[in-house]
Amino acid sequence: MNSRTSPTRKYLVTIALQLIFGGTLLWVGNLTWSSVPGELATQEFTGSDLDSSIFAVGTVSLAVVIAVLATRTWGRRILGSLGAVICVVGIYSLIMLDTDALNSLWWVAIGLSAGLLVTNLVIAVSSQKWPTLGGKYSRSAPAELDTWALLDAGVDPTVDSTKNPADYRD
Repeated sequence: MNSRTSPTRKYLVTIALQLIFGGTLLWVGNLTWSSVPGELATQEFTGSDLDSSIFAVGTVSLAVVIAVLATRTWGRRILGSLGAVICVVGIYSLIMLDTDALNSLWWVAIGLSAGLLVTNLVIAVSSQKWPTLGGKYSRSAPAELDTWALLDAGVDPTVDSTKNPADYRD
């Protein structure tokens, strides 16, 4: 994405890629990566059996998506940085595996983790201009009414904020 890409478009593309990469990594981690023939049966190992960081990277990346929707500038930067660190640890852990008996899903997991690293870095660097969940739909009491007084009077300030708390005093 170039610098002329709108923040909303960058936001949507990054979140979509993060969801796709994270979900696919969790799926790939549950597939068989290695088989060891035995005398009675063949033992199969999934990616998550061989390296638990696959589950961690996928889960943290999906959690970052949910948290990015709920946070603003600094929270997003911290979450993107945390997600990037988890991805680096996961990639390192995958590289350290003994690859002699593994199939090509090992490479797929490394590629998906690298994609998640990139999307988390995009979140950490450029998310301050992205749209946020705002107060557009929230309703608050007018400034001249004290919210605690309304609550003490039995009035819900988010629904009926025009009442005067003095009318409800005993």
